[in-house]
Amino acid sequence: MTPRARPMSPDDRRRAILDAVVPLVIEHGGDLSTRLIAEAAGVAEGTIFRVFADKTELMWAVAEEAINPEHGREEFEAMLASDDDLHERVRRAAETLTLQLHRMMRVMFAVRSYMMKQGHDHRHEGPPGPPEFMVRANRQLLEMLSGLFEPYADQLRVPPATAAVVLRSLVFGSAGMDLGADLTSDQVADIIVGGVMLPEEDA
Repeated sequence: MTPRARPMSPDDRRRAILDAVVPLVIEHGGDLSTRLIAEAAGVAEGTIFRVFADKTELMWAVAEEAINPEHGREEFEAMLASDDDLHERVRRAAETLTLQLHRMMRVMFAVRSYMMKQGHDHRHEGPPGPPEFMVRANRQLLEMLSGLFEPYADQLRVPPATAAVVLRSLVFGSAGMDLGADLTSDQVADIIVGGVMLPEEDA
């Protein structure tokens, strides 16, 4: 007799659903049936609403998942552990950020479209500004990017944290609107390193 599979914990169910829904949103947009979500996640339809109060809560969780910079942490840690010079680190970081940004923007546009069709696009009433999860994600991203510059702090014109803001702003400003004018990762590295590094005689 085949032993019964171990029941999934609530966290496991949540993770299975989000792992399934993010790619679905990228492919199909936010107007997904619960049947499609359940089939992709390998759970019963009723399970979805034991984990999330309603579809709106699920879509907000999808948005938070898509913007979470922790998904790129392993790649950034590999960059830190490498023997690459700063130019190559920045080039690789720009490449990774661009891919993550394109994915994130597709999800965020789909989620916003869904929310507007439902007659609301804010989860909670409150002061204007980005949701807390976006503020938190931005802070985490800048911390990771700062780590790329910290080993070179004595060779920089600006603090590592400032260099991180410049890198994020350049990549997001170039690639964020999908206008066909993206800078290449090499161009980003040339601009960043050329701008933040001290001249050799001053380093």
